[in-house]
Amino acid sequence: MRSPGKLLRAVLLGMSWVAANAVRAEPPRFTPVAPGIDYAIFDQRPEDIEPARIHAFKIDLEVAEVRLVSAGGPASRRTVAQIAAPYPVVVAVNASFFDTEGRAIGLGVNDGQLLAAGKRQSWGALVVDGKKARIVLGGDIQDYRAYRLVVQGIPRLVVGGKVQRLKPQVAERTAVCAAGGSITIAVTTRIETTDFARFLADAPEKGGLGCSDALNLDGGPSTQLVVRLPSMNLSLPGWAVPNALVAVPGRM
Repeated sequence: MRSPGKLLRAVLLGMSWVAANAVRAEPPRFTPVAPGIDYAIFDQRPEDIEPARIHAFKIDLEVAEVRLVSAGGPASRRTVAQIAAPYPVVVAVNASFFDTEGRAIGLGVNDGQLLAAGKRQSWGALVVDGKKARIVLGGDIQDYRAYRLVVQGIPRLVVGGKVQRLKPQVAERTAVCAAGGSITIAVTTRIETTDFARFLADAPEKGGLGCSDALNLDGGPSTQLVVRLPSMNLSLPGWAVPNALVAVPGRM
């Protein structure tokens, strides 16, 4: 017969194993939904707030194309659904922050053309050069014409695989990760900032996306998602915004 001490240790070890496995997320299972676009959905269950649902789209820049599409003039705003209406097949999310007059904040570039000129030196920026993407500081961008696409955001959630020190705040969020020949767009329901950043940075075997660099785009009521593909349709509505980050799949 086991001694009471050994029995207690066995029970505690068993409880620890169950608890660890109860909170461990499953590795992400991305499924192709269009040429150059894979999709996965995650449910995060933080202890102190309601569960968060995260939609993630991995975009292969060798196959699909990403664009920053303006709502119109400098102070124009439309919903992402309205901005993406001309595209029969598309994945689109909100992008730039905007001021009280509706003007995009930060640098905005599409196909080398300037959409928004107010570069923020200390903000992060998603830059796409040809078919390669990365996230840099605004101050590192010397000539916007060197890039096919630029959109700025704040804060940088993950830098070099490390979660940054972030202001605690619970909100809907839109973020983008960049890793050379691909980007990953993530849209979530209400979640705390650091929890979201940790999910983005965690390795796939820990249930995360494994992002080495991730940038927060506008969020809260601006967060929205439009998916119009042969294999799926999805709409998460939001406020009118100055532009949208649009992914167009390769030839069907």
